[in-house]
Amino acid sequence: MPAVRQVLRLLVRVAALALVMFLAAEPVLAQEKDKETDEVKARAKRQREGAGLRGGVWLVPDREVQGADGSETPSFEGYFQRGLDLHLAIESSVGFWRRHQEIARSGGALDAVDGRSAGVYPENAEAEQVNSYIIPLFTALKLYPATRPEQPTEPYILGGVGFALGIDDRQNTAGGILGVGGGDGTVILTGFGFKAGAGVEFRLGRAFGLNVGGRYQWVRFGDEVGGERTFKGLGLDAGFTYRFQYE
Repeated sequence: MPAVRQVLRLLVRVAALALVMFLAAEPVLAQEKDKETDEVKARAKRQREGAGLRGGVWLVPDREVQGADGSETPSFEGYFQRGLDLHLAIESSVGFWRRHQEIARSGGALDAVDGRSAGVYPENAEAEQVNSYIIPLFTALKLYPATRPEQPTEPYILGGVGFALGIDDRQNTAGGILGVGGGDGTVILTGFGFKAGAGVEFRLGRAFGLNVGGRYQWVRFGDEVGGERTFKGLGLDAGFTYRFQYE
């Protein structure tokens, strides 16, 4: 029996020593786990940092002026992206879009010309023109809900707000059909707006990739730009991305 008691005492001592060692090691293990989590988050932030360029169409309804010709350029957008964590990034972008309006007039009145589509105008007709430039400057939150930065295909959704510049370049518009703002020259206005959309990014390697997406964009100015205050519509675009590389 004394031998049994000695064995039991030894087991109790060993168990107590193991418990003390576990309690002493637990803060160290927790600290290591937190350090590993912080490293994962920091790496994810770096992997999501980058820049890119997108181009496409912005389907803004036309301003209806009878007899006027109108055309629009593709929309372009350059952006810089900064990672926040495994699934979030913040995107700062600058866009560009132009609408051109033109009409022939004679003596300040609309001159109806049957052959106008072929570029035929009367000798005394003046070309009344307005070039309107819309430059949105937006900041958007970008969410990758189902993927991590190292995966080759990443769907995303985004939404953001910001300011916009509206630039009107007018020629021969004083008193004309396209006359806006009281005369010729260049006028710069400020406005505000928002955008929301979704898309997919495809990684072609460590650094470069492609993206395609769609969005709805709305911009409003305090005064008329090309005869309108509000520019809104769906957009479709595609482009390339570059992820910054850190050693």
